[in-house]
Amino acid sequence: MNHYRLSTKCILAAPVLAMLLTGCTKQESDTQELALGANPPLKTGLVVRAGQCSATAFKNGSGVHVGSDGNTISGLSVNCTTNTSNKAAYASYLTGIGGYSQYCVSTIAGLNKAGAKVVTDPIPGNPEHCLLSGKASKIAGKLTKYP
Repeated sequence: MNHYRLSTKCILAAPVLAMLLTGCTKQESDTQELALGANPPLKTGLVVRAGQCSATAFKNGSGVHVGSDGNTISGLSVNCTTNTSNKAAYASYLTGIGGYSQYCVSTIAGLNKAGAKVVTDPIPGNPEHCLLSGKASKIAGKLTKYP
């Protein structure tokens, strides 16, 4: 009888242990880290996004995940470089996003101060592609229309 109770406990504990070991217990607050992949966040440089520069536009971006709070986003597609923090140089970093009438530009340091994170995410045809995450309302205060 004791053998039965012990084996039942082991069977019930095994899935919980497997979830803990594989990281399946991540909370919603961790979705930002999951969506950004394994690349470390950038500290300096320049970020450029084509199109409208608003929290709503950022939340409605293709492939963007919006958290349950309605404001936290992850996976916002941008271009970035660590070669410069000079906003006037933004036109040199439009690979794959050229042809728009408006661009949103910020320094990575400015976005970091607003609690946002930028990681490199090169894709075929656009080696300058990056992903941005953070609070859309705060990102919109930094990633603004330029010039």
